[in-house]
Amino acid sequence: MVDLSLVTALVTNLKTAIDIGKTVKEITDISQVRDKVIEMQELILSAQSSAMAAQTQLFEVLQDNAELKHKAAAVDEWAATASRYQLRDFGAGTFAYELRPDAANGEPPHRLCPTCFEQRKRSLLQFIGHTASDQDFYKCIPCAQDYFFGARQSRPAPKRTVSRSSFWEGY
Repeated sequence: MVDLSLVTALVTNLKTAIDIGKTVKEITDISQVRDKVIEMQELILSAQSSAMAAQTQLFEVLQDNAELKHKAAAVDEWAATASRYQLRDFGAGTFAYELRPDAANGEPPHRLCPTCFEQRKRSLLQFIGHTASDQDFYKCIPCAQDYFFGARQSRPAPKRTVSRSSFWEGY
């Protein structure tokens, strides 16, 4: 905010300088005219100083305003992006943001890292493969977080065929 005292000082100094200029017309003594001109110059210099300070403050306010507009635009842009996703539980305590089908706009279905999402970053999870327990294994490349989607499936132990003769060999 521009300091109003600077603007007030500017106006006051200029008004006083004008008043001095009017009185100089009526003075006939050259030494008094010089004194009044010097006084008027000092007031004009003071007014210029106040004007420069006010201009500097105004420039700072304009810069702050531009920065705030930029931040507000970034917040609005992220809000539009974030509204396209919903947090979903993929089982086994694994959560991720998933693209809502009605907001796809031609993009294929995908999932976003919840850690990056909370930091206002759109980081697509990359499918790595399936685990031995039939979970989908995804990785977030930027934050290196691993995600295992789906409940763990226990696989039956492989059947061992044992012949009678090999069974009794150990006894």
